Amino acid sequence: MHHITTRLQHLVNEVPRQLRAFTPEAMTHRPAPDKWSKQEILGHLCDSALHNWQRFCLALQTEEPLQIVRYQQNALVALNNWQAQPTGQIASLWASLNSQILAVLKQMPTEKLPQPILLPDGTPATLGFLVEDYLTHLEHHLNQVLAEQISPPSLPDRWKIGTEEAMAMLKAHSDGKPFATLLEHGKMYVEVYQPKRVDLQKPHDQDEIYVVISGTGTFFNNGDPTGASRRPFAAGDLIFVPAGVEHRFEDFTDDFATWVVFY
Repeated sequence: MHHITTRLQHLVNEVPRQLRAFTPEAMTHRPAPDKWSKQEILGHLCDSALHNWQRFCLALQTEEPLQIVRYQQNALVALNNWQAQPTGQIASLWASLNSQILAVLKQMPTEKLPQPILLPDGTPATLGFLVEDYLTHLEHHLNQVLAEQISPPSLPDRWKIGTEEAMAMLKAHSDGKPFATLLEHGKMYVEVYQPKRVDLQKPHDQDEIYVVISGTGTFFNNGDPTGASRRPFAAGDLIFVPAGVEHRFEDFTDDFATWVVFY
């Protein structure tokens, strides 16, 4: 579930911003008389969000297979007159609906994902399938809307940092803190981290990857699904920690230092 909520949160953050790059003419242009405009696709995604939000909530309230009822997509696009609404208003509604879906998904128990449902044609499926299918459908239509406006990859001003430079920056700019931020790009940022004697860090709001620069010790990772929450580490090791998971370095040598990538 975490990979789904992460992807959906990214879309909620980014899509309204990217939509501002389009003119009203570009948003309301229909490529053919029987094809939706970008604006109507976005409106359709509001209809989809509303129906699926209700489906997720209903499925969570019952142990019986939920019968999914098909909704009339074209009729709703016309009925809501999405073509004539301000783009910003539709984008705000879409973001609000999906933010609420996120609120439901983030507290959805893992054991509910196999909850049986029945698709409109009677095919059996699960709540987990329904959630994944919602995101797949959403990303498909957003690609139709945004494909020509997706910004090309770009490099930050500082894109290569050596370990000696990183340690010098930590010493010069950390103000006594055990870390220094060295690179930022979008929602990703990179730190160099060198705690002294005790690692006091708390769980973070983003996934993170450590690449150990030097030293040895033990890493405590409370999210280990095998139950082996403590493992030894050494220079060159890569360690992954999901957002929100308790973790820390323990019994490490005095020369311990590590890169940290938050994303």
